[in-house]
Amino acid sequence: MRIQQEPKSPRSVRGALHWADAAVLLAVGVVVLLVSLPRLREFALRENESDARALVARLGELASQGAPPSTLAETLERAPLLAQRLEDVAWLEHGALLRRHGYLFELVADGEGPRICAWPWEHRRTGCMAFRWSAAGVESHPNDAGAWSGLERRPSESSDARANAAWRPLAP
Repeated sequence: MRIQQEPKSPRSVRGALHWADAAVLLAVGVVVLLVSLPRLREFALRENESDARALVARLGELASQGAPPSTLAETLERAPLLAQRLEDVAWLEHGALLRRHGYLFELVADGEGPRICAWPWEHRRTGCMAFRWSAAGVESHPNDAGAWSGLERRPSESSDARANAAWRPLAP
C-alpha cells in the first residue's frame, strides 16, 4: 500500500510572510512612527509647561505664608505632602534651584517680596515658556527666542526691558 504525500505548497500559502507583505507592514510602521513622534514630543512639552505653571503657583502660595523663605528647599518644607509627591526633583545650588520635568525653579527674594520663577532646562527641548509668581499672581512669558534656558540664563537676571514687557498675567 502506498501513502500519498501532499504536494508542497509555496511559502505564501503555508503562512510564512511574503517579502512584499513585510515591506508593506514596515512602510506602515514607519509612517505611524513619523506621524506619532512629533505629536508625542509636543504633548511632552505641553505637559512640562503645564506642570511648571502649576508648581510655580503652588510654590508661590507657600512662599507667601509666614516669614519669607530664603531658599526653595525651605519653601517646600512648609508642605510635607507636596514634598513627598515631588520625589523626582533635583536640587541644585544647595537648595536654591529645583529642577523638575524639564524646568528650573528659583526663589527670588528682593525688595519687591518673594517671587518664584520657572524656565526651561533646555529651550524647545524640555519647554519653551517661562513662568513667574508674585503677590500679583502667576504670569507667563512666551520665551520664543530662548532668552531663558538652563543654569546660565535666568529670568531673575534679565534686564531686557522688551523681554520683561512680554510677561502676561494668567487666569487663576
